[in-house]
Amino acid sequence: MEVSSWPSGRVKLDDDVLEFGAGELTRVPVANLTKIEVKPPKMGRLNLKIEYTAGLNKNKTGVWVEEQHEAELNELVAAVQSAMGQ
Repeated sequence: MEVSSWPSGRVKLDDDVLEFGAGELTRVPVANLTKIEVKPPKMGRLNLKIEYTAGLNKNKTGVWVEEQHEAELNELVAAVQSAMGQ
């Protein structure tokens, strides 16, 4: 499952690993995710908020997704949340 992110990246769920970014992707096992949610659009783009742990560090990041991909993004988030046991 994959969604295009703005301006030229992607968000992808593949074998319980969430990949996001442009160019060199950040790869986070679903087991390390602590939160994932879609924030309302601003200026025509949704903000996908991702929180995860990497070792002892807690990380927060966001990915912009154009509104036209809202259905696919919500489907991806639901699949990730399901894999997280939420």
